Amino acid sequence: LDGQFDFPLRAELTSKVLLRQGRMQDLVNFMDSNTNFYGTGLNSTFIGNHDVPRSIHFAQNSPLWTDVWAGGKDRNFDPNRPGTVGETEAYERMGLAMAVLLTNRGVPLIYYGDEIGLAGAGDPDNRRAMDWNSAGYNAGQKWLLDRHKKLGTARKAHSALRRGTRTTLSLTDDTWAYKMVDGSDTVYVLLNRSDSAKSVGGLPSGSYTDQLTGDTVSGPAATVPARGARVLVP
Repeated sequence: LDGQFDFPLRAELTSKVLLRQGRMQDLVNFMDSNTNFYGTGLNSTFIGNHDVPRSIHFAQNSPLWTDVWAGGKDRNFDPNRPGTVGETEAYERMGLAMAVLLTNRGVPLIYYGDEIGLAGAGDPDNRRAMDWNSAGYNAGQKWLLDRHKKLGTARKAHSALRRGTRTTLSLTDDTWAYKMVDGSDTVYVLLNRSDSAKSVGGLPSGSYTDQLTGDTVSGPAATVPARGARVLVP
């Protein structure tokens, strides 16, 4: 095989970022061990696809399922089908998980609807028709769609985010800072899964532009919003 879906990574991201289980150190340890596990294969990295319940429901403040391997078939037909999530925190956690995918090696899969946190339980409910009525999106859905666009733009502009080498700069239970380097291209990524803003260190001294917000920040530490990410370019 030239490549395959990276289900183990999906499980770790769902557990550590969406469900907030374990520690960020656990995610980092897994990803470091996973970097070269498949050799030259180009794996598809993802948090949602047609085999699993919609990811937004793992990201809720009170998740519908707490087992990353849950099939979601307990709620896949009326009257138990889940509705659109209202809380913005769930969409922010989705954006954080996608920040990990889109700033690392692999071939990221964005399962249709995940860019707006489309609701859905197990198969076949995870294959609902796409909601194209953007005027009806709630605040969280609009934010998540914009976050996908910003992450995609950054990934396109920087080869370091597609094929770079990752080095951890700082790490706590809830935060992770790393740099991605490909030749002369270097990008710094700061992640915070906590429900409060955190100062994340490890940056070299200097000035950086956040590709997600346009903010200018200075090292050696930067404040990262709750459930947020910064993608920094010198």
